[in-house]
Amino acid sequence: MDIKLPLSLRIRLLLLRYVEALNMERRVVIPRYEPDYKPKWGVISILFVTTFLTTSIAGSQGGDTPLEIIINGLPFSVSLLGILMAHEMGHYFAARYFNVIATPPYFIPFPSIVGTMGAVIRIKSPIPNKRALLYIGAMGPIAGFIISCIVTVIGLYQSTVQPLPQPAGDAIIPVFGDSLLYYLFTKFIHGTIPPGSDIHLSPLAWAGWIGFLVTNLNLMPIGQLDGSHVIYALFGEKQRYAGWFFFIVLFFLTVLWPGWAVWIILTLTLLMIGHPYIPDGMPLNTWERFMGYVCVAIFILTFIPVPVSILGQ
Repeated sequence: MDIKLPLSLRIRLLLLRYVEALNMERRVVIPRYEPDYKPKWGVISILFVTTFLTTSIAGSQGGDTPLEIIINGLPFSVSLLGILMAHEMGHYFAARYFNVIATPPYFIPFPSIVGTMGAVIRIKSPIPNKRALLYIGAMGPIAGFIISCIVTVIGLYQSTVQPLPQPAGDAIIPVFGDSLLYYLFTKFIHGTIPPGSDIHLSPLAWAGWIGFLVTNLNLMPIGQLDGSHVIYALFGEKQRYAGWFFFIVLFFLTVLWPGWAVWIILTLTLLMIGHPYIPDGMPLNTWERFMGYVCVAIFILTFIPVPVSILGQ
């Protein structure tokens, strides 16, 4: 006998199941175990070379020949790829240390003002416990953050203070926001910026800015991002509270910058909010917990409420 539930009750049940899915409740995600995995070096190499070219073109100030254009873009390209490589290799070596099978980095070329959508590694075997999860999640952002700091400081010394350009007609001039740390670096190196002026970023300073942004986005405490790994390793299933809190914050941030709506959509469709179950294993020692809190501090220091705005708006 079929029992038809009232529409309102069916909607409530669907919403409850969806919230449960967002929380990853009772979810155990086991990567496809591939003990005989062999890196696809051909694909990896092609993607890296292509990304090298797209980032070199994106960071170039122009040139008379294609070769000259690429050469002029090398400072930006090498700096940005160095940051991304440090981030991904931090994950990779941490995974190898805990005998977790992982791929080398796959770089993602993308024609844009930065020339790439970043890089990823794939986990090919289960993560055994929260201690391994902490190292795998934290080593990438920490390594990328360190290189970003070095590149940023060098780049800001190469940068100059210039008057803001005056928009001509319908011209759109983007202005990139500061994280707290980037602001402090700028203040230390260039002092107080006069009204009507701003820093004209050198290629290295621009790469460092992107490095901070990438690090911050990866440290969001939602789904299977690095920040979620770290919070789950520190606090277990309480991670979902941090995830829901930040998810709500994203809604308020869209008032400041509509681009945050993209992350709301990604969270609802791909990233989820909760973290899948990982066994406890050995308790984290003081150093390991400190490493986790360092990641939280990095997230706060590199957060940019309004990454991009338009001059005059």
